[in-house]
Amino acid sequence: MLVERIMTSPCISILDSVTIEEALQIMHQHKIRHLPITNLENQLVGIVSDKDINLSLPSILSTEDPKALLQTPISKIMLTNIVTCHPLDFVEDIAIDFYEENIGSIPVVKRNQLIGIVTQKDMLNTFIELTGNLSPGSTIQVQVPDVPGIMHSVTEVFHKQSVSIESILVYRDKSHEGYKLVTIRMKSMHPGNIIQALIDKGYKVQQPMDNGL
Repeated sequence: MLVERIMTSPCISILDSVTIEEALQIMHQHKIRHLPITNLENQLVGIVSDKDINLSLPSILSTEDPKALLQTPISKIMLTNIVTCHPLDFVEDIAIDFYEENIGSIPVVKRNQLIGIVTQKDMLNTFIELTGNLSPGSTIQVQVPDVPGIMHSVTEVFHKQSVSIESILVYRDKSHEGYKLVTIRMKSMHPGNIIQALIDKGYKVQQPMDNGL
C-alpha cells in the first residue's frame, strides 16, 4: 500500500513566524497533535507536536512569564531534523521509521513541497484495514512449513469450500524454526468446514480463544 493512499492531504500546517500561542490554538481548533511548519514557498522547515510545546512552557513553579513565552515564534522550538516520506513510498517502509525513530507523524513531501502528513493513528487504521477485521467474518491462524508453494496449498482449501478470503498476513513462527504463521480473515461466520479441511491436510489451526496450536 502506498503512502498517498493513507495520508491526510492537504494537511494543516503553519508558517515558521507563527507564535507558540497561535500554534496551540490551531491544534485545539483542528484537534490535531502535530503541525508541519513551512516557509512562504510551502517548503517544509520544521515540525512541532503538542508535547514539544508543553515541554517548552514553564512549570507552575517557574518564575518565568508564560504569556511572554507564548509569544515566542514557533521556529524557536520546532524540530528541524525531520523524517519525511514521498507519496509513492510504501506504508510498510515508513512503518519502520515510526518504530525506529519513535515519532508520532511523518510529513509527506513531493518536489520539495509539503503535500500531506501521516500519523500513528493513520498507521493503526491502515493495519486494521489490512487485517479485514472491520468486515463481518472469521479469523483463523494456520501454522505452515516455510516452503515454496505452501500458500497455494492453503488457499486451495478455501477455493474448494467456496469461501472468500478477506485478508492474509504471514509472519515467522518464532517458536518453531522453519515454519510460518498465516493469519487468514475469511468472509464466513462459520469456519468449521475450513478448519477441518486444513486439519485433514495436516495443518495446525488456531482460532481466537483456542489455547494453542
